[in-house]
Amino acid sequence: AQAVYSDEEIAAVVACLKKGWLGMGATVAEFEQKVAEIFGKKYGLVVNSGSSATFLSMKIANLPPGSEVITPACTFSTTFSAILLNDLVPVVGDSYLGNYNLDLSNLDKMLSPKTKAVLVPHTLGNLNDMEYLSDFCKKHNLYLVEDSCDTIGGKFDNRPAGVFGDVTTCSFYASHHITAAGGGGILCMSDPELRNTAYAYREWGRAALNDSEDLDDRFTTELTGVHYDRKFTYTHLGFNLKPVEMMFAFGLVQLKKLPEIIRIRKVHFEALKSFFKEYEDYFILPEEHPKAESTWLAFPLTIRNGAPFQRFELIKFLEDHNIQTRLLFAGNILRHPGYKNAPHRVVGELKNADKVMKDSLVIGAHHGMTTEMVDYVKEVFTSFLKKY
Repeated sequence: AQAVYSDEEIAAVVACLKKGWLGMGATVAEFEQKVAEIFGKKYGLVVNSGSSATFLSMKIANLPPGSEVITPACTFSTTFSAILLNDLVPVVGDSYLGNYNLDLSNLDKMLSPKTKAVLVPHTLGNLNDMEYLSDFCKKHNLYLVEDSCDTIGGKFDNRPAGVFGDVTTCSFYASHHITAAGGGGILCMSDPELRNTAYAYREWGRAALNDSEDLDDRFTTELTGVHYDRKFTYTHLGFNLKPVEMMFAFGLVQLKKLPEIIRIRKVHFEALKSFFKEYEDYFILPEEHPKAESTWLAFPLTIRNGAPFQRFELIKFLEDHNIQTRLLFAGNILRHPGYKNAPHRVVGELKNADKVMKDSLVIGAHHGMTTEMVDYVKEVFTSFLKKY
């Protein structure tokens, strides 16, 4: 979907540039605090992408190599990679059809003495049962990460979705609810040590949290007897995952628009769901937990077994009529070349992940769509389905 923005975002970026400072500053700090509040956390730390945020969420846990992390097979590539690239082992379970989140009925079976964490994506913005997951992780002393890269602003049992986990991550990619000029991501947490560790990894591994230019603040370190500058004192094997200030000048304007963005997306989503109820013989429709107020990224459909058409046949018809489609991310991530030989442990069958891989597709419910566009989508589907 095309990003939606106006002269207001452009003016904010221009004003930011005219300040003469391109690195992170007051604008980033304001954005971090506002997003942290949306997720019910004390701290936010922006990075260059949601994928980087999820990678760091596992890095800062400092788990022993070989520790196991519970996660679904139906996922996004960099969610799964965040586990593997931190020398951890995914313990892979199936997902619910229609819900597309981790099947929680197998959680106890997924545990082992090596299990140290749970990493769950809110697939397409649909919230997991966060009360159940939070209670499970507290009972077994597990680190809980919510990959909220697909969504922002959702609630579970009238509480911000992010309050249940140790860390929540979010993405501001161009097609998402809000964007920071096409990219950006954030980690949100309430533990100051997790925040400080994430900061160090983001900043090349340096220790200069809230660094200043005052020499009395900077030269407070000794390295093997040498009086040294904190700006160049490295405490971690770090990365450069830094974004820039102008991205979040754009993002702050988008944040003001978030309530209306969520409202429009919900209207489109409900209109599509109402339409497809007539065709439930052919499609499994999206479902959410009764306590969840999800803000969906897009509208998923799974073609039922025995339907008189194949997925590609439908996709081609839609695309030929200028309706873009996507598959539901990786489907079963373990069937992809980059992951099939990666260390992992599977619990139960992955038949639903395989079904998603074979028969699911996603269409837009974006806030950039108009009512007329949604009506056109319905008309095109009607034209295709009336043959059957």
